[in-house]
Amino acid sequence: MKTLAALFSLLGVLALMTPQMLLHPRSDEAVARAIALNFCLYRNAVNHYVIKHPTTANGILVPKSLLDLPSGWKSLRAWTNRPDGGTLYVWGPVNENEAGTIMDMFNDSYAVGIKRNGSLVTDHGIGIALPDYIPSGSIVSVITP
Repeated sequence: MKTLAALFSLLGVLALMTPQMLLHPRSDEAVARAIALNFCLYRNAVNHYVIKHPTTANGILVPKSLLDLPSGWKSLRAWTNRPDGGTLYVWGPVNENEAGTIMDMFNDSYAVGIKRNGSLVTDHGIGIALPDYIPSGSIVSVITP
């Protein structure tokens, strides 16, 4: 009888937990979405800065202090950027789940992917060659303003 009472108690607890787990996404998915949004905001701020300041020096990082980012914005990863010969590269370290979420956020663009073996790899395949200063495994956005 005590075993049945313990079993029903356990089933009751599980029944209470199931709706909670269905209503809230897994924490790793929520983290990946937060990182993807963080990257998107940073990437767009760098892009807008370079468009407004076309004489931005090649090869020089645009510092965060010059970017128009939302109040209180904090970088969730070591995002960086570099205008180089008319192309703007924005990149940072991510894991596979975060990279996939970022690429989804950009609607599987041909210009957003992961650097592998020196090239941009998107959901569409292998794209352009990337500069050596971008670390392998980084999420990369290639923008030609």
